[in-house]
Amino acid sequence: MRNCARRASSLRRCRLHCSVRGEAMAQQERFLLALQHFDKALARLHEVLAEPAETAIVRDALIQRFEFTFEAAWKAAYRWLRARGNDVDEEAAAVIPEAFARRLIADEKGWGDMRRFRNKTSHTYDEALAMQVAAFVRQDAVRLFEALLATLRERSA
Repeated sequence: MRNCARRASSLRRCRLHCSVRGEAMAQQERFLLALQHFDKALARLHEVLAEPAETAIVRDALIQRFEFTFEAAWKAAYRWLRARGNDVDEEAAAVIPEAFARRLIADEKGWGDMRRFRNKTSHTYDEALAMQVAAFVRQDAVRLFEALLATLRERSA
């Protein structure tokens, strides 16, 4: 009887262990997909940056691609954190400070500025704001995105 109880207990531990391992593997797969999405989004942003003229259409495309690259970036950071057992909320406002604490990003202020620009551009259109965001993307955002992508790749290898 004692042997049966021992086997049952061992089986429960095995199922729990396999369940936890399976969830960890699933989280890692989600991270790798998010990383791939972020990489593609950043490549699309670079396409617009390569355009020679800064017309209103190019600026609008730049802002649109900035918005979806920002979304892909913080979600990739979120997936990296989750794959390593961090129970951070799934929102940029929570992920950015945690990513800074875990040294995924080095410039927390820059990422905070980026989040504020993202929030402003998605709710209203203002020509002066559009020009300000386009300048920020060219001067700062791309560098911040590239640094995060490099760090995520390095830490996932």
